[in-house]
Amino acid sequence: MFKLLNFIVILLQYRMFKNINPSLALIYSTILWGTWWYPLRLLDEYALNNAIPLALSFLIGGFFVLYFALKEKISFSKRNLYLTLIAGILGGVAMCLYNEGIMRGSVARVLIFFYLTAVWSTMIEVFFLSKKLTIYRSLAITSGFIGLYIINGDSAFGLIPSSVADMCGLLAGISWSVCATFLRINDEVSVKLVTAICILSGAICVVIASFFPEGQTLAGFSLSVLNDSYLLIILFSFVWIVPAYYLTCYGSDQVDPGKAGILMMLEVVIGISSAYLVANELITTKEAIGGIFILFAPLTELFVKKKEY
Repeated sequence: MFKLLNFIVILLQYRMFKNINPSLALIYSTILWGTWWYPLRLLDEYALNNAIPLALSFLIGGFFVLYFALKEKISFSKRNLYLTLIAGILGGVAMCLYNEGIMRGSVARVLIFFYLTAVWSTMIEVFFLSKKLTIYRSLAITSGFIGLYIINGDSAFGLIPSSVADMCGLLAGISWSVCATFLRINDEVSVKLVTAICILSGAICVVIASFFPEGQTLAGFSLSVLNDSYLLIILFSFVWIVPAYYLTCYGSDQVDPGKAGILMMLEVVIGISSAYLVANELITTKEAIGGIFILFAPLTELFVKKKEY
């Protein structure tokens, strides 16, 4: 076990985290996010629906990254310290909601709802960052909402998800959009520090989420639960949580938002395919059509860049 952990530390610190191309970092992260659902559900099964093993995965990974973050010389202005904290906390909230959605419902639907991030990011740019509302940005927003309506046509107003899992996916996307915005406008961001805050915030949110009905609980935790799930805790922490968060924060900080959105779309393909192959989860025709409209939104950013720059 010690040799395994030592190998993971070397891999993360010197192979994966050093001098990686930002675009490639985002592509690597999509593989992890797209398969995230499997170890998450497996850990929930081995932990007998107890939230503590999942929280431990986040805590272990968070303190691991924090150790390396604190070894760096970080000098923040008050403004950028606030931006880092807000981005980190929102990133943790986003992933907790994403986890809840995947454990409660369909992987495909949660992924599709999450990827309305392109719509929320565009709206944030227009209404809060004074970006021009071009025809292409309008098209991105419209396309996203049409896709949302197609999937949720039988719910209230056709735009509000009817299930808790779908709502978690939607809210996770909103939270992550705001997080990514704060990362982009932060001129002094420390990727390792914001990654650590994201993951540690995620641990806190996992515990808080256990108080909501029909989810994981804190009751019934014992050493036998820990004994059955400790290997999964370590693997989920170091193989998925740490690399996925770090690579996403690193790539989002350096890659243009439009390009980042397009690269990250690979996650949807990987997630839907893996859920079908491993868990036999099927996507309906209505979900596929709505998903196409939603995933079209990030593509309009290509036209925005051509016309404006």
